[in-house]
Amino acid sequence: LAALRGTEADFIMIRRRYDDMVNTQAADTATHAHLDHAFHLAICEASHNPVLVHTLQSLNDLMLGSVFACVNNLYHREPEKRQIDKQHARLFNAVIGRQPEQARRAAAEHVDSVRQ
Repeated sequence: LAALRGTEADFIMIRRRYDDMVNTQAADTATHAHLDHAFHLAICEASHNPVLVHTLQSLNDLMLGSVFACVNNLYHREPEKRQIDKQHARLFNAVIGRQPEQARRAAAEHVDSVRQ
């Protein structure tokens, strides 16, 4: 939905959050988790789906805890970190490129991979 409905302002925010996440060498897991979560939240907000945005905001603490656990468990393993970084890049490029089907696939692959 973000690839379809996102505005130029949304894409600027997504790019900022993506750049913050990629370029900040966070020394601690909590900082990196917050940056990762902010990237995903920016994409959610660009969907302009009020139900989705409200649901994610109401689950903010739960989502942040989940992202923290993933970062804590996966980012210290270099192969997994590279895989997640590639998934984030594919998602970012598909959304910014207004390619909804590629964005959907990238998001599904990312969620499935992290879940596994």
